[in-house]
Amino acid sequence: MDIAQIERLIVERGVEVVKIGGADIDGVFRGKRVLAQQFLDGCRGGGFPQCDVVFGWDIQEQVIDGLALGSPSTGFADIVMRPDLSTFRIVPWEPAAAAVVCDFEDEHGAPVAVSPRQVLQRVVERAAGLGYRAYMAAEFEVRIFREDQQSLREKGYTDLEPISPGLNCYSLHHASLDEDVVGALRRQMIEYGVPVEGYNREHGAGMYELNLHYADAVTAADYAMLYKSGAKEVAAHAGAVPTFMAKYDDRLDGCSGHLHQSLWSLDGKTSAFWDASAPYHASEVMRWYAAGMLATLPELMLLYAPNVNSYKRLVAGSWAPTNVTWGVENRTAALRFITSSTKACRIENRVAGADVNAYLGFAATLAGGLYGIERKLALPPPTEGDAYRAEAAPLPRSLPEAVERFAGSAIAREYLGDEFVDHFSAMRRWEVEQFRRAVTDWERRRYFEQV
Repeated sequence: MDIAQIERLIVERGVEVVKIGGADIDGVFRGKRVLAQQFLDGCRGGGFPQCDVVFGWDIQEQVIDGLALGSPSTGFADIVMRPDLSTFRIVPWEPAAAAVVCDFEDEHGAPVAVSPRQVLQRVVERAAGLGYRAYMAAEFEVRIFREDQQSLREKGYTDLEPISPGLNCYSLHHASLDEDVVGALRRQMIEYGVPVEGYNREHGAGMYELNLHYADAVTAADYAMLYKSGAKEVAAHAGAVPTFMAKYDDRLDGCSGHLHQSLWSLDGKTSAFWDASAPYHASEVMRWYAAGMLATLPELMLLYAPNVNSYKRLVAGSWAPTNVTWGVENRTAALRFITSSTKACRIENRVAGADVNAYLGFAATLAGGLYGIERKLALPPPTEGDAYRAEAAPLPRSLPEAVERFAGSAIAREYLGDEFVDHFSAMRRWEVEQFRRAVTDWERRRYFEQV
């Protein structure tokens, strides 16, 4: 839509306020709410000022000093939010409200190099330069509890009541019992312009997986951000709270954030991955791409698993990968080939958890794939059977290990940019230090009486 069409829609739908913003480093949708006329004026003018602290604090909004952007040493200057008008949408669960996703610019109009959406855009542009259009989709597992913001704090985020008890994975009648929450989420997301293909009960109390329809990489990442943010709002109306933590409880399976991807011709008509005459119908391009993803998994791991908690999910036998493996329809491997038809031919990256920032997860997996294509890397033989038993290089086991591998990665710097690599590494080192100082419930249970 152009601004004239948006103005007509605002009048027709009685929009009073527009939520404008974008993804911060952790993928949180942050920005401002502006009145409709101010939104139109800003779109026609110089955009919207936003304090750069959105890229300079951690997920609990504690400021990190020493960063080149968004820290006290830089004075917390304004950057500019520039709405991408193609993302404008009505918010169906909030009366008289709309939302739009923005890109971030500096005072000279240049893209903010550390903005996750712009990081992904740079990798997408590199793919286009090679003649490829990247399509992506995210599928998130989520745990939903019948709690609210107050009860979460009163309970210390423990002993929460799931929307339904028991495992009941794939149980259709158990899923029907939760339609007051999950059905509302599906309907509202579709009306919001975030297409949900389907959903099912997963292997855990109150656990679901919702599958978002594929789109070009940036749009798919927009869907992911808007879904995770919107799910919290929709669930609240139904008396529930979702969490996208990678591992809510060490006694339970974690929540994945699988990243599906394929490459097509620039006009979107021809799959670059499909070859009917090749083994597994996987083209040479698809094999190069997968080889690059495998080769870069260890050093780009930080973008798939960005938090201390992320690594608690990556445990053998827990439906999450632990090593650098691939297989055809193999859910124990890090990469799963799905090659049943031309349209469905794709690779599922199973490394990421539900806590992934989709912009950065997509950027990493696409960068890895392009690295393989540009160097025509050979794909090793597939892993058959239990990948946990395969003789393969392990994935990084902790956030500190992943940070240092990422910070020293020439590949990350080539594809994602020095500014982003330095900024993100510094923020994750901060996260490591915060956890190093923390005293956990596990420590109290283990040591309180006996030491």
